[in-house]
Amino acid sequence: MKIRLVPHEEIDRLLWDSCIHYAGNGNVFGYTWFLNNVTKEWDALVEGEYESVLPLPKTLDRLNRPILRQPNLIRELGVYSVHILSPKRLGAFLKAIPDSYKSVQLALNERNVFESGNTFDWQEQHNHQLLLTPNYDAHYANYENELVEQLKVQRDLLIPISNIKPERLADFYKQHTKDRTQVEEKFHAIQRIMYNALHRGAGFSTGVTDLEGNLLAANCFIYGHKKALSWLPIESKAGKEVGALNVLLDQFIQSNAGRPLILDFNTHEEYPLAFGAQQNIYYQLEKEERSFAFLDKLKF
Repeated sequence: MKIRLVPHEEIDRLLWDSCIHYAGNGNVFGYTWFLNNVTKEWDALVEGEYESVLPLPKTLDRLNRPILRQPNLIRELGVYSVHILSPKRLGAFLKAIPDSYKSVQLALNERNVFESGNTFDWQEQHNHQLLLTPNYDAHYANYENELVEQLKVQRDLLIPISNIKPERLADFYKQHTKDRTQVEEKFHAIQRIMYNALHRGAGFSTGVTDLEGNLLAANCFIYGHKKALSWLPIESKAGKEVGALNVLLDQFIQSNAGRPLILDFNTHEEYPLAFGAQQNIYYQLEKEERSFAFLDKLKF
């Protein structure tokens, strides 16, 4: 197979997005509109006429050396292909990553099959998904007892709302996220992604308030590839105390049960298991040259 490096400015966006759309492992993270709004720079490895592609989100470290890093707000990327995504194809793409990137930390999507015997280290990661095809009664019967009791108590005390403006959701995230790294960058990226999703008719926002109208939990769902991505589930401390996010997710399941759709919880946390979700494995890819690893530990 012929794999070539394509600089960002030379990427054919139409062919790229077509590959993501028709790939058996396509997801919203791979589209150019998503990537362009969360990472400043990315190049790509491309097989043939965009039959298979691998985004290479790049940045500079503290010594201005080029490195590859998983972008904020994107769980996984990896190789996307309209062909069968075999370990051989994945291995060929990994070998084609330029040696100029001495440090690599990328998350590969769940169809990127682990292959041993390469120069990268691998760490197993977990996501959770729920097939929504059964009716709501079937889902509810599969909820854990503690979740059922919580919903019985809180449903009449919490009010679902919709059409939360991107600015309000971004601000809520900024206030209540546990991950405080690059919060300001994420604040702006959230708004860009939401406006793009709304413009394409591919997403919507929702939330839960108390009886006084205080926002306790919020989320943005983005549709694509027969999945609904729970992209930005966030709740305040007060919301966590009353299970506001659980109420929000239950409302989504209730509204979409019976559809041929998968709810992608987009989290390694365990709370989706209470809804009957299944655990999905994907891999974190890492490579760190010894000299670079040593320098990165130094304080400047």
